[in-house]
Amino acid sequence: MGTSPLEEADDDEDGVDLPMTAEIYGVLREHPWIGQVSADHDLDEDLFSLAVKRAAAYGWSSTRLSAGAELGGQRWGHADAGGDWSQDGRVRQLAWITVYPATDLREQHLPVLPLTRVMVESLGRMGELDFTGLTVRVPVRLAPDTRFDLVGDAAWFALAAPDARAEAVVSVLGPVDTVAERVRELVVQRGHGLLHAEVRASAHDRTAAFACGLPEWTPDAAAWLAEVFVDALREVGVRDTVEIAIDRTTRTPPRPAGVGRP
Repeated sequence: MGTSPLEEADDDEDGVDLPMTAEIYGVLREHPWIGQVSADHDLDEDLFSLAVKRAAAYGWSSTRLSAGAELGGQRWGHADAGGDWSQDGRVRQLAWITVYPATDLREQHLPVLPLTRVMVESLGRMGELDFTGLTVRVPVRLAPDTRFDLVGDAAWFALAAPDARAEAVVSVLGPVDTVAERVRELVVQRGHGLLHAEVRASAHDRTAAFACGLPEWTPDAAAWLAEVFVDALREVGVRDTVEIAIDRTTRTPPRPAGVGRP
């Protein structure tokens, strides 16, 4: 994907054209019939082509470039996307997508959940997904205050089955190691009784690690947890691009994450 945004200086105080990347990790078992169907319809789909189609269907983004055909109110501009669909049963970076979030849509969240859904649904057209992790690299300076919306998110995930609770490890790469305890407190507050978090020792400089409990292990729940961390980082004054990696712990059993089973 080239140079990581974390390796580039965020000198633009207006936050224009700052990239954001989201990645899905797991195991993909392709549908046994996908090759025949692709041949029958003369299709050669990859993650980028599928993600573009899905984003357009939701009205989140478009690749139309002709004069007068621009999508009004689009959430992001596409940059690139890809993924490793090796059929060896190993955890892979199945999907990644880099975009430029819109900066002219007041109070719109950074599109963590929309990008997650676009990737998960794209993978779901190709096969069965066992989801193991989500990583996002976000320019926190573009993040609005989402505390009000996070109340509603907590109510949504409160409807999870009681036995669906899961454990995850969250690693935050960026200038946050000195405020890790305050970030933990804010994450718990914004979880409204549904999240717990503990600071864990990290072996790497500039990385803060957290053990988190959440109501369920799904791509949507991981995206919510990432958004909670983004708002906590915004609250403590972080403005740089930060990487947030959320990984299932070995104590959390895999759950299918295909379309219709988010």
